[in-house]
Amino acid sequence: MKPLHLKGAAALAVAALAGVGYQTAMGGEATPEQKQSASAAPSMEVSYYSKSLSAELTDVTAVSADEGWAIGTSQKDDGTGDQKQVLVHRSGKTWKQSPLPEGAEKAVLGQIEGSAPDNVWLFASASGGDGKALAFRWDGEQWKTAPAPPSVNAWTKRTVTVLGEDDAWALDDERQSVHHWNGSEWTESKLPAGANADAIDASGPDDVWAVGFRDTGDDGGGPMSQPSAVHWDGKEWKTTKTPEYHFPDPAPPEESASLESVVAVSGDEVWAVGSHTFNHGEGGPEPEEENILLRWKGGKWQKGPAKAAEKASIETASDGAGGLVLGRYWHMTADGKLHEIARHKPVPGRSGKVEEIDKKQRFWPDEMVDVPGTKQVWSVGVIELGAQGDANFRRGAVLSYDAG
Repeated sequence: MKPLHLKGAAALAVAALAGVGYQTAMGGEATPEQKQSASAAPSMEVSYYSKSLSAELTDVTAVSADEGWAIGTSQKDDGTGDQKQVLVHRSGKTWKQSPLPEGAEKAVLGQIEGSAPDNVWLFASASGGDGKALAFRWDGEQWKTAPAPPSVNAWTKRTVTVLGEDDAWALDDERQSVHHWNGSEWTESKLPAGANADAIDASGPDDVWAVGFRDTGDDGGGPMSQPSAVHWDGKEWKTTKTPEYHFPDPAPPEESASLESVVAVSGDEVWAVGSHTFNHGEGGPEPEEENILLRWKGGKWQKGPAKAAEKASIETASDGAGGLVLGRYWHMTADGKLHEIARHKPVPGRSGKVEEIDKKQRFWPDEMVDVPGTKQVWSVGVIELGAQGDANFRRGAVLSYDAG
């Protein structure tokens, strides 16, 4: 069983994106900083938005303070035609569309990860057929075809982490094993018994975390799953104890708890985000679902601040200053204080200008990443105006947030 996704911002994002086509080619421009209210943290700034009125960026990696890569999809402006894959590159202060690696034009791009400007991996699956896994590697000058783990057929976000030219990890499609790149080949190893991993991250070669869930069964009427976190210490994978989650009696049907993303800041500072949910509409009690925010500190997992957990989403990222950016509009600083992030300044809408209706624009993130050596976070996703009839649009976008 795969537990349900987060409620709140992440669930709303999924709902907003569902069933909408992606359109046309990318290409964009920066916009000025939004004026701030006295009570809000600095805003997200739009670093890039697509010329297309309907497009999406789905994943991003930052390899230095002024270089990064993002991937996405596009179609024609009217939402028809074949879906095209898009690669965007930042060099200096500007994001621009970049040619896809040879062989990736008709693939389905899944994840992009890098450890340095000359070591970026792009993972994809072949379209049609058996969805064979594909990999491409940027050496600082060009993309080249690279070996891909043979038993991985579906690439999704947060399933790969890259530490160096000879050190990368990828979760197997079956969730119960992991593949390691040693510089010449991928090798497979099993995760500890009971672990089902949905996300992986690392702070170093001997500090790799894979999180997800462990099946608990429902014979006794309890939860079907509980959070799981396993750790690679440089020699072996080991299970770590995580807090359990239970709704009060009478419990709802098919209760489950799982972790869906992990942020490894250092050996002593790791965060994991997930959800505690159940199967709705089965006639049983309907308690309030809850987000899960766990913190690894002092050699054990403990529940994070309750108010921060309420705001957390699976796109949570380190802010580079001891805190977390918890989603679209919330920042938890190193001292545990929560600050609301002001919304970005509207981008031109369907008319090509910023109209009054564009004040209703919203940004829906697909992924966020901290920028090495800075206190900045880059977030990719969609700036959209929906439910407004002919004014509706969706632009793929990169937003930045300065936590300093």
